[in-house]
Amino acid sequence: MSDILLDYREILGWFAEIKTGTRIFLLEMSDVTFQRHVEAYLQQQGIDDPTSEQRMQARQYCRRLSFWEGCNDSEIRWRVFGGHREQEDGGRR
Repeated sequence: MSDILLDYREILGWFAEIKTGTRIFLLEMSDVTFQRHVEAYLQQQGIDDPTSEQRMQARQYCRRLSFWEGCNDSEIRWRVFGGHREQEDGGRR
């Protein structure tokens, strides 16, 4: 799953779809949430005043699904389709 990149669609926001067997996992979040995490990542790296290149690199890094695994932000939605019914896991995973 770590090589999967999130995509952005204006109406949907940021999302990734992961198919495993008969199940589909969907990660969704708004652009505001994504950008907040990009800023937090930059600060965590000690970059307080990022250049446009650093910001672009941080966005690319944060597009990786592995960046979001284990994130407990309630603004990030994990959904599971398949089996008997749709399940929504909120920010927990």
